[in-house]
Amino acid sequence: MALLSLLLCVVGVAYADDALTAKELLGRKIYRDGNDGSGNEITAILGGDAQEPVPATMFACANCHGLEGEGKQEGGLSVPALTPQHLFSKAQPNSPAKKNYDESTLIRAISTGIDAHNKPLSATMPRYGLSAYQAQALLAYLSQLGSTKDVDVGVTGSEVQLGTVLPLTGPQAAIGKLLKATMDACIADLNSHGLIYGRKVTLTVLDSGSTKAETLATTRRLIFETKPFALISGYFPEIDADLYELLVQENLPVIAPLSFVPNESPSASASVFYFLPSYADQSRALVDYWLAQLPKDNIAAKPKLAIVYSDRASNVNVAAAIRGQLQGHNLNVIAEIVLPQTNSKPALNQATRLQAAKPEAIFFLGATQDLQEFNEIITKTDHQPVLLGLLAMLGAGVTDIPNLTMTKMLLATPFNLNQLGLKQFAAMLNQHSVNLQSPSLQRIACSAVNFVAEGLKRAGKRLSRGKFIQALAEIKKFPVDIMPPLQFDPNNRQGVRGAYILTVDTKSSSLAPQPSAWVTPSDTLHD
Repeated sequence: MALLSLLLCVVGVAYADDALTAKELLGRKIYRDGNDGSGNEITAILGGDAQEPVPATMFACANCHGLEGEGKQEGGLSVPALTPQHLFSKAQPNSPAKKNYDESTLIRAISTGIDAHNKPLSATMPRYGLSAYQAQALLAYLSQLGSTKDVDVGVTGSEVQLGTVLPLTGPQAAIGKLLKATMDACIADLNSHGLIYGRKVTLTVLDSGSTKAETLATTRRLIFETKPFALISGYFPEIDADLYELLVQENLPVIAPLSFVPNESPSASASVFYFLPSYADQSRALVDYWLAQLPKDNIAAKPKLAIVYSDRASNVNVAAAIRGQLQGHNLNVIAEIVLPQTNSKPALNQATRLQAAKPEAIFFLGATQDLQEFNEIITKTDHQPVLLGLLAMLGAGVTDIPNLTMTKMLLATPFNLNQLGLKQFAAMLNQHSVNLQSPSLQRIACSAVNFVAEGLKRAGKRLSRGKFIQALAEIKKFPVDIMPPLQFDPNNRQGVRGAYILTVDTKSSSLAPQPSAWVTPSDTLHD
């Protein structure tokens, strides 16, 4: 027992010694991101003192010198390595004399551009405005850069820890527990086929609860207490600004967040990889499909489309995408009916507006219950347009609404569940005592596990988040079975855009036997 206790103590001390200190971690953030996360801005001057200072985030050290300080050739410029052996090591015997840096001369080089020989560095080397503590933190990290201690959180010699947040309590608990069981099965299957550079993949799951506030708090706890290497298939119905900022502030790789409302701002993070096409892109594809099915004389006569939607911010954004897609076809929305969230039941005068407009189609954005209430009003008119909608938003019960006024529905969906690959997937789950209950979400979650595995293999044994993100971005045509292959690149983090289209005969409540081919929306919206 005494020997065992001693061994445990030794292991604990070794683990502590192998980790970066808080000061070194701060220096790593400065090196990689050009800021210290505190709001105290670090500035950089490029090309001499005559230039105006800019945020150092534009010229983070790692951008040129590499995440591991390896240096590189950039055009005709040789960017030197910054590892300790290059900065601080003594000249080797029988080699030309070399004056290496010490702490004071290295700080001088970083802040003023004067090297260890009192000569100016290249004008391409920024001069950084650092506080005394920021400079000391950066020096502390540079003394460990590229060492065995310099690894990202969630990684050990034998393990890569993933994390996720799923609703394990509340109204969505059943789907949360199913997704947990599915990912556990897929990770067990992955590990059974051999470790990746000697590391097994593990998963920590926290309960996201049932409200936005609970999800945000749980995600914060996952990131700062559990500290996973990457987040995978978190259940995020909407990625709002607060959640998005939390996900990206630590450059955390986020793989396949389960959301149809991604954050696609101009500054969208390169660390978030979306598998699911957004509601906006599904809607744009449906507009294109509807127009393509119309006879040519109908197109010439300017077909009329109305939009009915609740005033939720996400639906307002989707309505704007529909409007923009129509404008790309030189058409305009003929009427818009906004349903207040406080009372979604449409007023009769709104139906009168639709009766006067006589649209050939209505694009409805809402749940099945919203459509049922809307249908009660529109049945009072003699108009029977085609209904356009999003199956993931409406829900599967949309085909069971009795006495639906619309003669036909065209429903966009991201999933083709008729694929043969699902049989093999179901068999794998059965081996781990998991049933295939929600093929779409389960398949996406397992594809995310496989995508992570491929990224880990490509990133190599010397694993870091930066190398992992870069490896993921280089994966081409990654198979998912129920959707087209995912396609990412350094400038695109949306794996697919578009939808399959299902045709429903509302009189017989019958679905077409097969969805349409995948429809990628035209690029006119982004021209």
